[in-house]
Amino acid sequence: MRKLLAIALFCLLQGCVSQANIEKSLSQMYNVSSSGTSQFDKSKHIRVTKMFCSNIVAFELYQDTPKHNNGIVLLNAGTKTITNIGTGKALHIKIDGKAYSFESKDILTEHDKQYYDYGITSPFSHKSFVVPETIVREIASSNEFLVKLNLLNHTYVEGKCSPVTLAEYKEANKGSSWANDVTQDGIDSANKYSALNGFRKFVQMMDSTKW
Repeated sequence: MRKLLAIALFCLLQGCVSQANIEKSLSQMYNVSSSGTSQFDKSKHIRVTKMFCSNIVAFELYQDTPKHNNGIVLLNAGTKTITNIGTGKALHIKIDGKAYSFESKDILTEHDKQYYDYGITSPFSHKSFVVPETIVREIASSNEFLVKLNLLNHTYVEGKCSPVTLAEYKEANKGSSWANDVTQDGIDSANKYSALNGFRKFVQMMDSTKW
């Protein structure tokens, strides 16, 4: 979220691109959706990647025809740093105050790199979690979505996955020289790409796919 706002704010202040072009670029960087059909067995799949909570925790969602038939979704959860995800029930989510915990069957943390516009790259250290489709739908219909992810070194990271207020943003980034320049318009633009909206996009894809 912080990097997103910094890029948008810089471009708007410099007048280098229009608001429409900025939002088009951001839509290609955050909550990126894709889908396809297997030539082998005609099964279908949908995916949303690059979903972020407080610019710390990262999510990817994936479902294919067999998973749809079993009412489950594959959720990759991790961090934008090089680290190792904890064992046991390492993923904790809170949906409008109701908490759930999930355990990954992965033994080792996978380490990938994500690529963005403007030459930006970011690590993605993650494990996969199988979650019921009902949980994904519950998240998509929520107002407040929070996450906590246990790490292997007995620490954790956490973030807010739903839209933030201007006051929350400035409090989280106090001490940064550019944080005071962020406006409500900037926050409104950034909130369009919250992880919560990524979950909502995924549910729309589930409902519109002819499995």
